[in-house]
Amino acid sequence: MAELKSGRGPTTGVRADDVLRHNVKLLTLGGAWPPSERRGLRRLFPLYTATIYFCQSATIAMGIWLTYDLWGDVDEIMLTYVNTFTLLGGYIKLIYFSRDVRGYRELVSILRDVAREQWPYCENDAKLMSIFTGAYRKGLWLTFGPLVYLNILGPTWFFMPLILRAFGSEERLLPFVNLRESVTNIFPLYVAIYVVQVYCMFFWNIISVGLDMFFVTSMVHVAAQLKILNERLSNLGEDPPHDDYGAVLDRQIMRGFVNPQKRPFSCDRRRRDMYEELRNCIKTHQHILSSLKKLQRVMSPVAMTQFMCSASGACITLFQATFNPEGNSTLKCLIFLPLPAFQIFIYCWAGHEIVYQEELLSVSGYGSAWVGASRRISVVLHILMCNAQKPLRLTAGKFYPVNRDTFVTLINASYTFYTLMRQTRDQGSTVQT
Repeated sequence: MAELKSGRGPTTGVRADDVLRHNVKLLTLGGAWPPSERRGLRRLFPLYTATIYFCQSATIAMGIWLTYDLWGDVDEIMLTYVNTFTLLGGYIKLIYFSRDVRGYRELVSILRDVAREQWPYCENDAKLMSIFTGAYRKGLWLTFGPLVYLNILGPTWFFMPLILRAFGSEERLLPFVNLRESVTNIFPLYVAIYVVQVYCMFFWNIISVGLDMFFVTSMVHVAAQLKILNERLSNLGEDPPHDDYGAVLDRQIMRGFVNPQKRPFSCDRRRRDMYEELRNCIKTHQHILSSLKKLQRVMSPVAMTQFMCSASGACITLFQATFNPEGNSTLKCLIFLPLPAFQIFIYCWAGHEIVYQEELLSVSGYGSAWVGASRRISVVLHILMCNAQKPLRLTAGKFYPVNRDTFVTLINASYTFYTLMRQTRDQGSTVQT
């Protein structure tokens, strides 16, 4: 209770510098983000990344090779396409990341600067602190939740060929991309390929999903900073909530009675403080907008890649789960199916939240104590509210706005393509009959 009365939030152990800290560590584990410390490990890091590139490239090449071998078998080609195209999407995202590591570092730096800029207000206001810590916890859940899901279900892919072998299957199957018997009959080569595919998929989970969650967590923190700014703006010109302000006011009034030469606490002081706080809000708003420009630049190609891979992957996975006669393939498809939809939705949900918080700035400006304020304050507040009314959009590849409407559009397009494939298959079966 004492902490709340003094205007300070409860001790959370969270700092402004913790923004995206776990995401950076996760991408370092995935071989994408070069470490900034420990020179010995940093020298070995390119070799570590090279092994990941090799396994990803080898598994994708196996998928292309198998597609060539199975030409004419639509069911097998579709199943191979799902695995290969999913891996290819993660591979392309890793390439985009590797080409612009400096841009990613700058994005982390600018988001932390924004958090530091508003951190003193969070320390002195329990409500603002709860907004920041809520965004931090949400980022943790979004970062590690999907990875926990994938790594729990991973053994379904990793060990299913071995389980089928133990129950009497004569074929030597592989976890993701099967090859011709002339290759799998060579036991050492079979083991090597098996390990490469498992290694590839393990790091795909970290890199592809981890990179998506990096951007989503960035958007969550940007939305939180806009929400904090909204609270600051709506409280503009009001008395501070804690008792220290009242004590200071009483002392200044008493000094005015004792010494007539000194003026009591006047409206001019209040207006001057309100103007300075309004200027700080505008500076923070411009800083947030600059972080959004940086986020848009580095996120756009990655988000576009993910949207295309997820939309097509969801369609073909649903098709395989419906028509593939093999129970093993159907089970894997049904387990994998929620992931593409989730990867599209999480981008669109976070982007929509940013747009919503930006639009609220105008309403927050009306909620401030602007009535009776000076003309200078009214003009500056009007400029801020007009800037907030400009349409703000994050886009994927400059084609798709990252919002909830895009999620619905992509899901509808994916289902439409699935329906078309299903009708084509049914017509083909009717003609053969």
